[in-house]
Amino acid sequence: MDNDRHSHFHIIPQDKAPELLNLIVEIEKGTMIKYEYNHKYGILELDRILYGPTQYPVNYCNVPCTWNQDDNDPLDAILYCSGNLVPGTLASGRVVGMMEMIDNGEKDHKILCVADKDPRYGHIKTLEDLTPYELKDVKTFMEIYKIPQTGPKTVQVGDFLGLKEAYRFIENGIEYYKEKFINK
Repeated sequence: MDNDRHSHFHIIPQDKAPELLNLIVEIEKGTMIKYEYNHKYGILELDRILYGPTQYPVNYCNVPCTWNQDDNDPLDAILYCSGNLVPGTLASGRVVGMMEMIDNGEKDHKILCVADKDPRYGHIKTLEDLTPYELKDVKTFMEIYKIPQTGPKTVQVGDFLGLKEAYRFIENGIEYYKEKFINK
């Protein structure tokens, strides 16, 4: 067993997936600071300060015990919530859909969740329940946040997809995780 198996990333289960995910908040809504969870050491690591004047419009999370083969990283989740969650917080996210995204030529889709413990989002069950501005804001942010650093067209955002596609993506991410870390 690898020495990184003591990281929170490897011990927080996805026992209610794909409908409900355990998430580690990496980036709080309203900041220019981009953290990434270092799954080897089990701690948040400063990735960079965004190069432009943009701020994250949502809480941005890592999905423990999952793996995206395309970008060789854990699955990513966007967490809609009334508040700004402190990086490192464990949060429960109810899956409502997924956003297609290509980042530097790699498939890096984002799972869209709402905070399961936020009563203001209790009525949200699917993408159609979110306001158009919630989806528009996150799409616009993802399309432009890297422009000052790497230029235009670094990130391409595709369609918003429903629960069926999101669940399949999550289930594959859990299987890829098992292949990479458990069944090797």
